[in-house]
Order: sequence, then C-alpha cells, then structure tokens
Amino acid sequence: MRSLFCLTAWLLLCVPGVSSGTEDGAERLLRNDRLEVRVMVPDHPGRYNRGTRFTPIAAVLGVRRDGVEYLYRPETHDPINDHAGLAAEFDLCIPDGPADALPSGYQEAAVGEGFLKIGVGALRKPAKTYHLFMTPALLEPAVTTVEWQANRAVFHQIFDGRTTPGYSYRLDAVLSLEGASLAVDWKLTNTGTKPITTRQYTHNFFRIADRPTASGYILSFPYDIQPKGLEEGQKLAGRSIHFTGAIPRWINATIAYPSGYAGRNIVTLRHPRAGREIICETSDPGLRTDIHARADYISPEQFIEIILPPGGSHSWTRKYTFLDD
Repeated sequence: MRSLFCLTAWLLLCVPGVSSGTEDGAERLLRNDRLEVRVMVPDHPGRYNRGTRFTPIAAVLGVRRDGVEYLYRPETHDPINDHAGLAAEFDLCIPDGPADALPSGYQEAAVGEGFLKIGVGALRKPAKTYHLFMTPALLEPAVTTVEWQANRAVFHQIFDGRTTPGYSYRLDAVLSLEGASLAVDWKLTNTGTKPITTRQYTHNFFRIADRPTASGYILSFPYDIQPKGLEEGQKLAGRSIHFTGAIPRWINATIAYPSGYAGRNIVTLRHPRAGREIICETSDPGLRTDIHARADYISPEQFIEIILPPGGSHSWTRKYTFLDD
C-alpha cells in the first residue's frame, strides 16, 4: 500500500499537465525549465491573504530561478491586511483620492448596501469613507474556479450582482510560464446594465536574493521621469532611481506617465551586486506608476484605467521576466 501511495504521488508530480501543491493545499507550485512559481489557491480557507482588498486571482507568492528568490513573502503576517509576491487589485481607494477612482456603485449605494469590488465581489458600504486601510465586510463573494496545469493556471471569476443592481462582471486570467518569464493575461467583461470604470494595478513586492532595499537597487524607466515623494535614501540619476539609504517607515512616490509616449510600458528593477533583475511590462499605456517601498521590499505599481460600457470587455497582459547576469 505504501509503495502504491508513493507511486501515485510521483505520477502527480511528473505527469505533464498536473501541478503540485503545498502540504496544506493553500498554494500550488508551477514550474518550467527556468522558474519555480508558487501561486495562491483562491478558495482555500487558509490562503495567504484572506482580506477584501486584493483579488485572490493569479496571486503569485514566490518566484525562484536557480534557487534565488525574487519576491518578498514573510511567513509571519496578518492574513487580512498583508499580502506578498504579485498581488493584483482593482479600484484602489486612498484617503482624499479622486472621486472618479471610487469603485463602481459606491456613491449610489446607501450605508450597509453593496458596492462593486472587482476581483472580490460586493463589499458592504461603511459609514465612513472607504479607503485601503479599512476592511469592509464581504457582502456577496464572486465565484472563482481554477484549472491547474504544470506551468499554467486558468482562472475564471463570475459576479452576478444580486446585491449591486446594474453591476456585474466576468473576470478571466491566464497565468503562464515561458522561459524566464511569467505572464498574466487578463480579460474583464461588463455583464451588467451600467457602465464600469476601474483602475487596476499589481502590487509587486520585489526583493531580489533576499537583499534589503538600501543595498543598492536601481529602478529604471524607458522615459524621462520626475518622481514626487522620494526621500534622502533615494537618488534620481537620469531615468533611474537608486536606493542606497535606509527607509525608516515607508515611501510613497509617484511618477506621471508621459503624455504622447508610444514606447513599451516597462519598469526594470536591478540589483547589480546580486547580478539579478526583474523586467516588469504592462501591455496597456499607463495612467501612472506609484512606488511604494519599505526596508524589505520595493513595489513599482503600473496603473491602468479600464472603461467598459454594458457588454464591453478589455484584455491586457502583465509580464515579468526574471534575469541573471
């Protein structure tokens, strides 16, 4: 019986088209000849993040190449408020942010009623103005399914909008590995009767080879930049920001996306002494790029805006290439 069990386990790991899971089942391991990628299982009760801010779809928790980790993922964390790796979010709400950045249906909903949080479902409108530091109750969850393969995961999410009249959607994402690259192909479809406007980004928790932020990272852009919000530990040099000093708490910097720029929407984070870099590319033109950084990680966040009439859909891709020198 023990031999049969071992043979079955070996077949699950080795047969093409089947991915392996972690011991508790909250993650799946995808791999190819270059990368090992850990992906959060979206409906597992013990998943890494269980809050209502980030979508559980295509949440990458770790990327290794040649045994070297490229992402930040602390084992001790708050599962409601903390995330790691590559965490996607729609409709980021910041204190004193623009009114047109609020989630669809938020302004018309009464306190206690539902508003749309794409990638999550419907949240209950709080009495105070909603922003990212709050944790509104989940009123109606979206239904998510996943098809797992050895180097690919296909996510489907349906939200029928019973608690958000006129607002419903379908969200699809294909996470795939090819060579040294990881890509997430997204598609959002408005299945409701009211238009949807949303702003989407991925919170990229980058930490190369376990090197802290002040150890010499260089964040580069393919266009001229004038960042707002840098502190003494970051220095602007041409089209690059050099991280050389301590960050006591955090920094939140913003870089405007240049009007008329027609090149590729790319951000590159390099650590020269580690001999590694990450190229982060978004298929859509940007709205802006925010840089959130702490002592342990750097998060360049490429925002895009999506406007959908009823029945409309939009597709975009976020691609990450993990290189060594």
